[in-house]
Amino acid sequence: MEPPPKKARPSKVLIRLCDAFTRTDGNIICPLIKAEISIRVLYKLQEKVLYKAVQEAGTGIGLTDPTFLWKSAATGREMDGNLFVKYSTSHSFDDNNLKKYRETLAQKLTEVSKVKLILIDYVKDTEEMIPQPIISETSFELHKLKLCYEGLVEISKGFDKEPDLIVAADTIKSNSDDLKGQYTKFAVLSHNGKGKSFILNLLLLLTADNEEEYRENNQNLKLPQNIMENITVEELEEDEDLPDVVKDVIKTTLNKKQPARSVIEPLCYKLPQSILKSNDSFSNLGDYFSRRSRIDIEPFILAQKEIEGSYESTTKCIIHLRYGTVYQMSVNYFSEEEIQQQLFGLVTLNGDGSSSQMDESIEHIKERALECLKARFQILSDHGIASDLKEIKGKFQSSKDIVLSKDVQQFAGKTELYIGDGKEAQRDRLAIQIILRQLTTSQEEDQDKAEEYKKRIAAVKEIVIYLPSKILYGGKEILEMPGTDDSDPVAMNFIQTALYEVDAVILVSDFAFKIIEKEVKDVFVSSYFAKYWKQNPSNYKLMLLAYPEKNQKWQFGKDDSKTIKKVEEEEKKKRNVELNSISKMLKMDTLPDELKTSIITSYILPVLHTSILAQPTAQGEEYTIFQKYETFLKYTGISKLITITDEFVSSRQNVTTEEVKSQLSHLHKEINSENNTDAARSVLHMLYRRESKNIVESEINKNIDKLLICFDKSIKEMLCEIVETEVDVVLKENIEQAKKNWRSHKDRIQSVGVFSPHFNGRHPVYKVLLHNIFFDGLEEKKGHIFQEIKLRIEGLLKKYKRKILQQCMEDLNKLLSDNQDQFTLQFVKNTIEQQLDDALAWYLGKKRRPFNEKTMKKYFEESQNHSFKKYILVPNFSHNRPLEIAKQKTEENIENCIMDIKECFLLKLSALHKERLKSLYGKLMTPKGTSKMWQRLVQQMKLISKIRDHRQDTDILDALIHMMSVNFRES
Repeated sequence: MEPPPKKARPSKVLIRLCDAFTRTDGNIICPLIKAEISIRVLYKLQEKVLYKAVQEAGTGIGLTDPTFLWKSAATGREMDGNLFVKYSTSHSFDDNNLKKYRETLAQKLTEVSKVKLILIDYVKDTEEMIPQPIISETSFELHKLKLCYEGLVEISKGFDKEPDLIVAADTIKSNSDDLKGQYTKFAVLSHNGKGKSFILNLLLLLTADNEEEYRENNQNLKLPQNIMENITVEELEEDEDLPDVVKDVIKTTLNKKQPARSVIEPLCYKLPQSILKSNDSFSNLGDYFSRRSRIDIEPFILAQKEIEGSYESTTKCIIHLRYGTVYQMSVNYFSEEEIQQQLFGLVTLNGDGSSSQMDESIEHIKERALECLKARFQILSDHGIASDLKEIKGKFQSSKDIVLSKDVQQFAGKTELYIGDGKEAQRDRLAIQIILRQLTTSQEEDQDKAEEYKKRIAAVKEIVIYLPSKILYGGKEILEMPGTDDSDPVAMNFIQTALYEVDAVILVSDFAFKIIEKEVKDVFVSSYFAKYWKQNPSNYKLMLLAYPEKNQKWQFGKDDSKTIKKVEEEEKKKRNVELNSISKMLKMDTLPDELKTSIITSYILPVLHTSILAQPTAQGEEYTIFQKYETFLKYTGISKLITITDEFVSSRQNVTTEEVKSQLSHLHKEINSENNTDAARSVLHMLYRRESKNIVESEINKNIDKLLICFDKSIKEMLCEIVETEVDVVLKENIEQAKKNWRSHKDRIQSVGVFSPHFNGRHPVYKVLLHNIFFDGLEEKKGHIFQEIKLRIEGLLKKYKRKILQQCMEDLNKLLSDNQDQFTLQFVKNTIEQQLDDALAWYLGKKRRPFNEKTMKKYFEESQNHSFKKYILVPNFSHNRPLEIAKQKTEENIENCIMDIKECFLLKLSALHKERLKSLYGKLMTPKGTSKMWQRLVQQMKLISKIRDHRQDTDILDALIHMMSVNFRES
């Protein structure tokens, strides 16, 4: 008898799962992907989901017992690594098996996630690592919040949509929306002609969505013409499918009850329909690297200098670049009054000032300002310019005497919206590009249109562009600014204003900050950004980027692998020199470590980087480019730039993630609580009777309402008290200081132009800045006022919280008979404290109009400017008073100007309080007017009464808590 055949010994099959690279609209390999489509992120956050998919995919071809293996790339970023699946099998594994496995796994993943672009390879071991796209840290955190929200909604269905879990889900969604509405702003600063637009175009091209992504991301896009006619602005506010420019208009619309279409449609303009250009303009990009060949490419979206008019600036105003799934643009124009005030400077600059009383630098600025004003004057008004500018002094007695041309009157003060339809990325992008070029350069071939757009260019105040480039995703906003060598006062004012509010400054030079133009350094050093950065460097970034590629010695081809390695050594030397230059500029012997950490110094070679990623490959093998040219890509500085900016944004957002983790842990504790079971059942028994429940809840809601009314009253009284005491004292002290400053400086004022309302007393043409004379003394004194208001609000919020906790305990115990155990204050506190804290924190706000020191400072300065214009600037400037009379009237009105700040400041604080109170009410009460705190207590009583088996839901919550604890970085 023959022995039974031996069973084949199970062998091992090792399969690698990697994120695939995509190519952009322009056929460039995109180095970035969003977290939601990443197989690595699916593994890190939802391992069970992925495990089920790989298990089912393997079963059909005899692959069993899958085990995940993670091989880290050891970069410090946990997402950088390769994922392997090890299977057991008793069968042979060949190409046919692999093909079937790929098809099945792709199908399974599509059913449970958005992951679809993955590389699936049969490999022998885990030693060989292949490159994968960069996952944005901010994208990762936003994706975690989205998954948490969806998980809590799923649990709430299991609890028959219990309000407690819906409230928790709503809070997480609010946090996520808050992050999306917040921008970390990067200002790009340099002289004209340094390549700002060119660099940004390459970065946007490098990270753009392709046609497939574009259509998929915009399949639910709701265009203005698709908005129902009877829907109001208020009803439309929460619609996430609207274009971003439309959302921006809705946010700022005061009358929320009016029909939304009547607000939006008049602002919308059609895009050009006939687009002749194509992405062929990018087809020769790869030649730069492969053949050391000169390239000629069309701008991706931002206008760049051409032969005609190349001496002109291509950026006349601030251009804001933000992420949006569809190409769209918002254009805002100066109002008639603003334009008239700007042009009236032509009269005042030729007024009583004598050039002999100005130093050479100021005189140069004045001459350039006059040139720019003359040009704008002829373009924007119906008046000609006399050969002798002194003749215009008698012609215009006030700014209102300047009559703007009828064409300008048609669009002055207006907003224009341009929106693609989301179907073809290339067509929408090129259409926006045409409009943008017309609004930023004078390079229009049609002469009639050229004249029209010259007027528009001269009147543009701000341009905001939303576009689908992943480098902007996750709350990054890039501000392309006018060059600092354009001494047009309006352009300089744009720059000064932008540097007041940005979080990071990117200074672009040819080779180094050390040899950057003096004017650029002066603008930076004198900016508010520099002041705030020195005070708190951990909150800001200074990025010194050298862009030397215009120099032939800094152009590299595929045969220069040895030469390019020198860049790293040069960067180290350069950094030491740069830090020394900064310390001298800041007048410090040595820079503190915190300041050094906040300074990034790097060479960037964007043409080289983009050219490498334009190299052809077989589909699905784009990763081979990263393997083959790793040395070059390492030294271009582009990956470093992407990573550093992303990490900076993420560091400013991590508080939100911590809040969500804390809330999930609290929910977990609640679900597993078993205290007060008898008392809970007694209360629930009463609440099951509909009549009793309605009476009880009505009384409880009234009690909560009364407490909110008291809180509202106490805040209003506190604000009035501080304004009438603290603010009053500071302002009265400042009157004497302002009078003293005025008397010591008034003789230096030689022109009424210093009173220009457009510049709020900070006219860059004049050495004497009226704003400093009036308000410098307030700068240090007013800080304690904002701190005091903040402390007093926090105190009132704590008091309000104690009263709510006490009231809820009393209301619960009223429902119990006297001989039963009573609910303790600790039980109430444990149950609702976190939800209550979240609601009260919402009163203070986070990102959208928060009641914090920064907002109060902003309101105080707005109040200063309002009062300053009302009493000093407008009366003197707009009516072109003789200089001596203007000085006399100024001295007479100093007290009125300063003391009037009080009323305006109080009105602004009161309006903010009203807005935040409404937001707080939404966090405390449901739309039906039921207390969310009471709902949470009822929910907890149901849980501890063991009404249902909640093991499955606890498991889901455990998974969510684990997911929120996964770090992007290795600790």
